[in-house]
Amino acid sequence: MSARVIEFPEQGIPGTLVRYTEGGGEPVELAACGPVALSSGSRLVYVLDATGADGGEGGEDAFDADAVATALAQLPSDAFVVADLAGATDAMVRAIAGQRALRTLVLAGDFTDEGVAALGGMPELTDLVLESPRFTGAGLAALTGSETAASLDSLVLSEATAFRPEHLRALAKTPHLTSLTFDGMPVGHDLAGAVLAHLPRLAEVSVAERPGHALDPAVLERLLAAGLCVNGISAPPENAALFAGAAAEAATPSSAAGQDDEDEDGEDGEEAPEERGVLREVVAEDELERLLAGPVPVLVDLTAPWCGPCAFLTPVLEDAVEARGAALTGVKVDVDRAAWAQERFGVLGVPTVLLLREGREVFRFSGVATRRQIDGWLATAGVAAR
Repeated sequence: MSARVIEFPEQGIPGTLVRYTEGGGEPVELAACGPVALSSGSRLVYVLDATGADGGEGGEDAFDADAVATALAQLPSDAFVVADLAGATDAMVRAIAGQRALRTLVLAGDFTDEGVAALGGMPELTDLVLESPRFTGAGLAALTGSETAASLDSLVLSEATAFRPEHLRALAKTPHLTSLTFDGMPVGHDLAGAVLAHLPRLAEVSVAERPGHALDPAVLERLLAAGLCVNGISAPPENAALFAGAAAEAATPSSAAGQDDEDEDGEDGEEAPEERGVLREVVAEDELERLLAGPVPVLVDLTAPWCGPCAFLTPVLEDAVEARGAALTGVKVDVDRAAWAQERFGVLGVPTVLLLREGREVFRFSGVATRRQIDGWLATAGVAAR
């Protein structure tokens, strides 16, 4: 039984419309025209490639970008929960700004600060991605104190080569912003200073310089020393300099893809390698305490049986631990069985891996990593293979 019906223009609007049901069920692609029925719990995702709008090359069939903006503006304000617009113009951005139920908004095109400044009325928006060479950041400053600023959790700036870091400081009082990503744009001390203005709420930063430009280790060291997780790497302030290079390595395409390693992330659909029991399973906190009190460093793998990436990472960790023999102890902690683990280590998600020496944290990383990366990080920490 339908819970509601959303009326799209009879002539339709270009793009892809997908209906999915929260909690399960296969996504269903729909035509974005006429009445679209939604059952209870179902939501709509809208994807548009307008890079070929008005007869340009690429994208979908040529269409009038202004006409699309007009059609979007006429939709109910709760039509979509996710919208991804490539080739976005200011007119399209202003139109999609009327979607007050959006949780994720991805914009790529030649829009300007004028368009971004119109995004202030989105009380449900948690994830915002902005990619435009004409965007300077002044549009972000215009969002200060808005409903959008109050709800935003993650902000991604990509290829925003005209971006001026001082505009980021305007969002420093955003109450829920915990994640910042900068991709393909200058990353210097001025940007680092603007990022640090978001402490203590900010938890993680991902940075990747423009192609051909290496990341400055001093900038990454500054971010790590402030307690931020940078490119999936965290380290205590006294180890920030050591692991700045690791954070820079994690940003390189070859490292991220693991092209020189076995397909440990399973992107090609291969089954996860089987675990061999090399890592000692720990459930009780006092058992871990006894291991940490010893002279041998301990690598702690925080995992869960329902976590897909964990299934690929754990065997890689087993190989790394096994290669170090008695010089490293490996531990696996199922956070579902060991309820104390996430709170103790301040971990929000799995997989997360920590190296501890004499009970003190040396470094940590989250997500899947290659054997080569793990070996390098352990070597940096002074735990080399036999």
